[in-house]
Amino acid sequence: MKSNSALALAITISILLSAFQGAARPAFSAPELDAKGSSKAWLYSRQQSDAAFEMQYDRVWQLAAQNFLYEERLRNFESWRDKYKGKLHSASDYDDACTAMLDSLTDEYTFFRDAHSTGERKSEACSHNVVAAKTFKNSIAYIKIRTFSARACVDETREALKQIGAQRALILDLRDNWGGNIDDAFAVFQMLVENGSFVKMVGREDAVGYTETLSVDSQQASRWRDGELVTLSREACIAPRTPILVLVNGESKSAAEMLAGALKDNNRAFLVGEKTFGKGVVQQVWEFDNGTSVKITSARFFRPSGAPIQGCGLAPDVKVTVHRAVDTQLQRALQLAYANARKQIAYRIAPTQGKPALPAVNRQSALPFGFNQQSASANR
Repeated sequence: MKSNSALALAITISILLSAFQGAARPAFSAPELDAKGSSKAWLYSRQQSDAAFEMQYDRVWQLAAQNFLYEERLRNFESWRDKYKGKLHSASDYDDACTAMLDSLTDEYTFFRDAHSTGERKSEACSHNVVAAKTFKNSIAYIKIRTFSARACVDETREALKQIGAQRALILDLRDNWGGNIDDAFAVFQMLVENGSFVKMVGREDAVGYTETLSVDSQQASRWRDGELVTLSREACIAPRTPILVLVNGESKSAAEMLAGALKDNNRAFLVGEKTFGKGVVQQVWEFDNGTSVKITSARFFRPSGAPIQGCGLAPDVKVTVHRAVDTQLQRALQLAYANARKQIAYRIAPTQGKPALPAVNRQSALPFGFNQQSASANR
């Protein structure tokens, strides 16, 4: 009995000691170390992170190499592909490398956006109240489009045109409009013309040159690219015959110039104000999963007349400089619109005895707002 009790006591002590020793051991095992004493798991994680930065950097390089418009500036661009191999260890390293690479192309419209700047751009795209409208006396309508970068632009312009209804003239204010989405500017064009050519673009995509034109007829919109036609549903033409005055200034850029030039070349509008900025190139934007993005110049664009915009801008038909205290440009546009409205009223009520009937109006030759054919074409 004693020997059995002693044996039981010994077994109990052994179990308690084992439990105590197990509890004293740490809950994790020591990490496996390499020859330098670094954690292999940590090194593997860092290598994966570095590889992701390098892969994304290479993607940016490929986009620039295959889509950048000015091929002559790409002659030494190959040297940038592996320039940061093994050197990208953080988001900051990646941002700096992409910025330096695209800056080497010396194009002010081609650049890298970090996550913060990309977020700001997305916020702008979600903006509302970018279109304002009102009606002046004598049935003169006024619409101001602040930007074509906001997705709400087309809907707000359509709604504004419907609200103002039939008017004797429309003043379209594109001053200080820096442009934005070409498709949005094209949609506004469709609301103001029954048919016409909008723009021609010549550029590069995936290392291949292309020529693309946008136009519209009474039934549909069309996109021609290298001889291939893609038909698109068109915006309803809300103001097909309303005379239009477009206000422009030195800060009217890109898609705003595209719209103003197209309206002018299709004999739908006169330009009032100052010479426009002269940005006649197109950029494509790519956004990445890491929240960053790039914007790359990929094409030039030309007015329906074939005239370039880049470096030239649009000269106004009626030049008016602005004064701080008074919006002289808007005042002049209103004067021209009022004169035209009065003339239309006079034509309707003037007696025709002893006078020949007025000839049918030819939209190609008849120019509103009291201008004759010679003075208007001289300013084109």
